[in-house]
Amino acid sequence: MGKVNLEINGRKYALGCDDGEEERLTRLGEKLDARVRKLADQFGQIGDVRLLVMAAITMSDEMEEMREDLEGQAQSATADLRRQSEDALAGAQKSESTAADALADAAKRIERLAEKLQG
Repeated sequence: MGKVNLEINGRKYALGCDDGEEERLTRLGEKLDARVRKLADQFGQIGDVRLLVMAAITMSDEMEEMREDLEGQAQSATADLRRQSEDALAGAQKSESTAADALADAAKRIERLAEKLQG
């Protein structure tokens, strides 16, 4: 099991993690520390717990906004694909109809030719 020592708002925290996850956990800790320090600059040292809660809430809010944005993008992409699929299907049906009409016309001409040849 891996271990990481993080410093958040001047306090040290020792955390365990899966082997190989140390770098990621360190990077996440640095992001959290930057957020907490920014909040401490804005609101002062109002207590570690409060600063951590505020950082967690602001980061959660950003994640929620990103999730909603991604869902909107996915819905838009799905609607675009659906429209493209429907357009392609309509085009294929039109081509099929045109081809069927052309075959029926050719069959009539062949029948007329056959009648002339027999007659």
